[in-house]
Amino acid sequence: MNKSIKVILSLCMILPVFAGCKPTEKGYQQAYEAAKSKREQVDPDDDLLTGGHKLLSEESTNWKVLAGDSLQIQHKFLKPTDGTAWPQSGPYRLAVAMLKMTTNAKSMLEDLQKSKSLTPVIATDGKDTYYIVAGSASYVDSLGNVLTTFKKENPKFQYIGLTGDGPVIIVGR
Repeated sequence: MNKSIKVILSLCMILPVFAGCKPTEKGYQQAYEAAKSKREQVDPDDDLLTGGHKLLSEESTNWKVLAGDSLQIQHKFLKPTDGTAWPQSGPYRLAVAMLKMTTNAKSMLEDLQKSKSLTPVIATDGKDTYYIVAGSASYVDSLGNVLTTFKKENPKFQYIGLTGDGPVIIVGR
């Protein structure tokens, strides 16, 4: 009988500990709020922040001003289609259109090839998306010349399928 009392007392002492481990909605909410406030904390010494603004997303900070235009920078692996090669070397590419059909991309490329200054190509990301690339460069600032030339030769060009109202800089990985 003495043993059974000890077992019952031991169980009475241990059961409240297990009951306290049960997660509650209030506990989840507190953990979520703590993580959210930590994520939104602004550290002015952080290299990713500029001017004390919060880092909202990776996409929102990738912008470059070229030839007076703000262009978004996207990181993608592109390769030219139809066995063509990049006309210029460098990982920075100026994409002026993004299309889903090869026939539309080829038609647009034919119109753009009338230009004598630039050699645009069709490139793909391997996911049935085709980009019209007006030019490449070794440095992102060098794309300013490509953009200026493209805008001068194609003043009424509509940048189809791209973010914003203009071309996009694509950095090859």
